[in-house]
Order: sequence, then structure tokens, then C-alpha cells
Amino acid sequence: MQGRTETGSSPVRGFVAGVSASGTKTDTPIIETPQSISVITADEIRARDALNLNQALRYTTGVVPETRGSAAVRLDQMTIRGYSPAQFLDGMRLAGGRDANPSLDTYRLERIDVLRGPASVLFGTTPPGGLINAVSKRPTEERIREVLLQAGTRDYVRFAGDVSGKLDERGEWLGRFIGSYAEGDGELDETRVRRYFFTPSLTWRPDADTRITLLGHYQRDPEAGSYGGVPAWGSALPNPNGRIRMRYYDGDPDFERLNREHYQIGYLAERRINDVFTVRQNFRYMHTKGTYRSLYGSAVTPDMLQTVRSVYGTDADFDVFNIDNQVQANFDTGPVQHTVLGGYDYTRILQDTYTGSTAYNTAAGARIRRQSLFDPIYRGQNTVWPGFSTYSSQRTNQSGVYLQDQLKLGKLVVLLGGRRDWYDATTENRSVATDRLTSNPRQTNDAYTGRAGAVYLFDNGLAPYVSYTEGFEPSSGTDRFLKPFEPITSRQYEAGLRYAPPGSGLLFSAAVYDLVRQNVLTTDPVNPNYSVQAGETRSRGVELEAKGELGNGLSFTAAYAYLDMEYTKSNTTTRRDYGIYPAVAGSTGPTVSLEGKVPYAQPKHTASAWLDYTVPAESGFLSGLGLGGGMRYLGPSWGDDANTFKVKGVTLFDAALRYDLGQAMQELKGMQAAVNIDNLADTRYVSSCYGYAWCWYGYGRTVTGSVRYRF
Repeated sequence: MQGRTETGSSPVRGFVAGVSASGTKTDTPIIETPQSISVITADEIRARDALNLNQALRYTTGVVPETRGSAAVRLDQMTIRGYSPAQFLDGMRLAGGRDANPSLDTYRLERIDVLRGPASVLFGTTPPGGLINAVSKRPTEERIREVLLQAGTRDYVRFAGDVSGKLDERGEWLGRFIGSYAEGDGELDETRVRRYFFTPSLTWRPDADTRITLLGHYQRDPEAGSYGGVPAWGSALPNPNGRIRMRYYDGDPDFERLNREHYQIGYLAERRINDVFTVRQNFRYMHTKGTYRSLYGSAVTPDMLQTVRSVYGTDADFDVFNIDNQVQANFDTGPVQHTVLGGYDYTRILQDTYTGSTAYNTAAGARIRRQSLFDPIYRGQNTVWPGFSTYSSQRTNQSGVYLQDQLKLGKLVVLLGGRRDWYDATTENRSVATDRLTSNPRQTNDAYTGRAGAVYLFDNGLAPYVSYTEGFEPSSGTDRFLKPFEPITSRQYEAGLRYAPPGSGLLFSAAVYDLVRQNVLTTDPVNPNYSVQAGETRSRGVELEAKGELGNGLSFTAAYAYLDMEYTKSNTTTRRDYGIYPAVAGSTGPTVSLEGKVPYAQPKHTASAWLDYTVPAESGFLSGLGLGGGMRYLGPSWGDDANTFKVKGVTLFDAALRYDLGQAMQELKGMQAAVNIDNLADTRYVSSCYGYAWCWYGYGRTVTGSVRYRF
């Protein structure tokens, strides 16, 4: 494992992190944490040339990335243990809805932590599957001067740089500046991607016990590909007219757009008062806005030659304030060592969204031009924007107090924690045409959550653990008796085993879990215009992961996950709907209950492995050569909630080649050239389907060449 100076935010050499703060909010050895955690280090991200969270998490157990395939470039969409995760940056919540939420670029990240299972005890309202906590690169004492140039498939180009180091001789002030510009063609016809950002940061260390780091960031995504997809007919399922091309685009390039802007400023402050107490305060203000216009396929014609389309658009604006205050105390009571953490956090979200749409099955929708699935004409469609119809203004406040104790008695580690949350959201919905208030709901929830776990540390590196943890999510609305809904709750039992042989660079992890989400809203059987909290989903599974530094330049990561997920309770019904418009005889099936069904886009089996090798120095002309290769398996998944068709599984291969040019010529010292190839065989596959009308192809072969120069 890593050395003693490693923290949950420090750089890690290689693929194996030994410490994480995402599971406890304290710098805790992963082997002492009784909950599943994976860490993707900057070295692993660089070895695979992962550009975003989806790509970085391709080799992580329990995670299904790119649930919308190649459309995922604009959003960080994935699932953990069957649920969409919460996303955090430096331990604080990110927000922005679908159309304004900032997609994280990995070039600005030091590491990515994945915490699996409910995490409400420390982080408040979070989905039951877990959370992703990205950790920003921060100023370093080490001098960094780096320039990165990239070019690749679909005219992709990137220019980036990273400068860090001391700003004075004493090292009291440290600074860092990261910047990037990238553009290229999208995965689909007639689409483009473009992004630029800069990330300044400054650390002040007036003494050995005080550290304050200011973090800034500005990012603009003027173009972000397409969010559209293809129907199941001709992609996941046969179409009598043939197969739809992987680069098929269901939109209008003269109409569609996503223009997203994001900036943030914040600080991470820590003061060690004495040998017992340390206080921390983390704060961030984030503003993000997005303009989104989409023309997308909603059904196919009865002859399955054309797609029938709808129009949708938003202007979304978010302001997010986060603050997290912590007091940590390290002390002993007899033979028991304690690390006690108490805290109060507060999040305020100001959201303003204008929305407009034209549905395909309306009189206005009938005037939207249909698009050929096999011979599309992209230009000159003259798509009409209907204007905004609704305006929504929401003000959300969430606060919580939490207390945690990590107890260590010899080889036994016990973790206990509890939290009290308060959640309040007020929404104003107005008609844009009349400015009339159409509804003004207020949602208030409060909840207690707890967790408990234990780990036993054997001398040989084995560490079995058990844990129980709870989560909650706010639930809006009232039942037919006008009684406000209770929060949606979750609970998880987990047992696992980690193995880290002493003195090695190896970490093996295994976990089994039983995760239940309760109080889910379902249709009221007495009055279908209302809902009742009678729904429940269950996720059970097994996860295996191995990461290692074997020495002599050899590193590896391997993962496998088994997921058994279903709707265990539900009053809601569904049916087979072939997504044909106008409907024809047999295009819909009988109504069935969701109970016992498996949610779509959730494969039962996933697996991956990556092996990386760097030729040791003093090996002749091969010195500086690096090779990497990986395999990813995504198992079959259901394509709709009625479980009437399946998306086939797929096995993909990736490869990497790099060379330290300084080994060949002294004048090129610090320069490295690399080539990364994703989906080496250019395998055609469907990543997932959300019903018969919406499926998404995965990425085709992607080749990226890089030159990285450190001086």
C-alpha cells in the first residue's frame, strides 16, 4: 500500500490507493472502512486516457457506466448497484439538473472515489446505490510544468496545460493553474463537441497546523454532441428494412443545441488546534446554466422506415451554496482509540427553469417532419421552436448534523454514525403565456439515518467486515387525503473481505450486499390520480475487485459484479409498447404489474480487466516503452420495464501504447508519446434501451494520440 503520508486527496503513485476520505470524511485506510470503496487514481486515468467520469469508471466493479452510450459525452450518467448515484466534488454536492449539470473533465481531477451503498449519514439526501466523489487537483510543493497535445478519431484535438509549485521560498504559498481546450466531431452525424476550462487554485500554509486552499473553476461547453438515440427496431431488435447506422442522428443540426456554462469558487480550510482537535470548514459557491434544444425520435411509423419526433427545450439556471463544518477529535479511552467526527452541513439550491415542448402525438406534433431511419436528410428541416410554456422556480434548503466514532481496539475497528436531516423545497410553477401561478407546492422532510460496521484486521492482511447503513431521499406531493409523503428510505446490509498482503502493492476486495429502497411512490389503486407509498425495489449482489502494483512496471485492475435487482412491491402497472405511431393492432400488450419485474438497463453480469506494463529502465532500446490492454464485458439487460425484450451483452477490448521519448534522445527528456484505442475491434453494440422508442449505441472505435511534455 501507499506510504504514511497519503491522504484522501493527495496524489497516488500507481493504481492502488491506500487511503480514502469519502467513506468517513476522515483520512482512513480503505482496509479499515466497513463499506465498499473503489478509487480510480490519476495514474490509472492517464493510462487509459479516460476523458470523463463515464470512461474513468469503465473498469470499476458495481458500476454500469455510459447508460446512454455515446450520448453520455454531455452528461455523467451511470448506475451503481442499480441506481443513479449522487455526484460530489471535494466532498460537496454538485447540482444542475439534466441540462445544466457540469460534466467533470478528468484532467482537473486527482482521483475519483466510488462509495457503494447508502451514504446519507455523512452526505444527506443521496440515492441508495452510492455516490461518486471526485477530488480536485490541488497546489503541490512538487514543481509541475506540463503541456498536453492530443488528436484523434473524428477530428478530435485537445490542448491542455498544468502548472503547479511553490510561490515563495518557504513554501508558505502554493499555486496551481490547469487549463484545457478540446473540440471535435460528435459520435453521431452532424454533431460537434467543444469544451474549454481553466482551474486556478491557491494554498496558504502560514504554519504547520493550518492549511487553506482556494479553488476556482470556469468551464464552457458551447457544443456537446447529441442526446438523441435510435428506436429498438433496427438496433437492438430486427427491422425488416435493415439495421440503423451507429452514427445515425435523429435530430436537426440547424435547431439542436446545448450551450452550458459553469463556474465555481470555494475553499477548503483546516486547522489543527492540538493533538486532539482539528477543525475544518469547506465551502463552495457554484453557478451553472444551460440552454438546451432537442428534436428527438419518439416512435416509429408502422412500416418502420421513419421516426416520429418531438421537440423539447429548456433554459436552466442554478446557484448552489455548500458549506460543511467539521470538528475531529482523536483520543483514547483506556485501550480504545477514538476518531470522533461531528459536523453540520448546509446546501442551498436556487433553480430557475423555462420549459417548452411539442409532443409527437399532438396536432402541432403532426407538423414536425418525420426522419428516415435509413436515408436521413439532416439539413433544411425548418424545425419550429414552440416557445416556452412553463416556468419553474425552486428554492431548496437542506441541512444536517452528524456524529461519527471510529473505534479501534487492537485489531478490531468499529464504525458508528448517525445523522439528523432537514429538507425544505418551495416551488413556483407559472404559465409563461399568462404569468399565472399554476401551482405552488412546498415539500418538507426530515429524517434520521444511521450506520454501523466492524472490521477485523488480521496480521496476514485479511480484513473481513460487516456493515449496516441507511439512506433517505425527499419525496414530494401528497396522497388523496392531502397527507404529505414520507421520505423515501433505503437500508443496506453488507459483508465483505479485503486482502492487502503486508508490504505489497496489492488490494483485493469482495462484497455481498442486500439493498432495499422503500416508500417509493406508486399509483393509488383507489384513485389513479394520486399516489401511495407502496413501492419497493431490491438490489442484491456480489462484487469482486483487485488492483495491484506487481513491481517491475506491471500494474493491473480487475473487476466483476453480479446484480439481482427487481421491483419487489408496486401498485404501478406497465405494458409492452412497441413504440409505433399511429398504433396498429398488436403494437401494445396487456397491462401487467411492475412487481417482480427487473428495471431496464441493468445487466446482471459485468466484468473487466486491465493490464499495464512499463519496460524497466536500463533495458536497452525498449526502456520507456509502455503497453496496456483491457477487456470489458457488459451483460444482457432488459430493454423495457415490462421485460418483453432484451439488449444483447457485449465484450469490448481496449489498448494503449506509450513511449518515453527521453529514453531515445536526451533532448526529449520529459516528453512522452502515447496512443490509446477504445473498442479495438470497432464492435457495433447497443448500450441500453429505455423502452422500444429509445435505445443508444455505444462508442465505436476511438483512437487518440497524445504528446505529454513535462519540463
